[in-house]
Amino acid sequence: MLTRLATAALALAVTLPVGAQTHEQERPPGTGVTAELVGTVWQWTDFQDSADDGHASIQVPDPAKYTLTLGSDGTAHIQADCNHLSWTYEREESRLTFNTLGPGTLAHCGDQSLDQRYLELLGNTATHVIAEGTLYLNVKADSGNMIFIPTR
Repeated sequence: MLTRLATAALALAVTLPVGAQTHEQERPPGTGVTAELVGTVWQWTDFQDSADDGHASIQVPDPAKYTLTLGSDGTAHIQADCNHLSWTYEREESRLTFNTLGPGTLAHCGDQSLDQRYLELLGNTATHVIAEGTLYLNVKADSGNMIFIPTR
């Protein structure tokens, strides 16, 4: 049991980006910090590249256009700018993976849209953690973290 707790603590330390606490101050008023992974509508705010060279990091200009809602039935409802998709997901402890095959729209949302990058990153999710009400999705090969805040 102690080994399991130590492993969980290490996983949190490894997957949380430096400065993760700063999102607490950026969260919209009234969202609180008790959001649950399943049933919460999450808005994507940014992607922090593990290389930390600033070139691959992303600040999402309109997070309301990029949402993720995980249902208790294993479905993932995704808004990717002007597109809406329904994927399935599997979760076991901190592991979280998406099956990217599922119905959805495939409209061109414009040259400035982040829809394709958002879906690519989601499809490569490996683990998750919620810290201080913020959801962090760690992308495979430890290439970075997608950061989400709850909307309701």
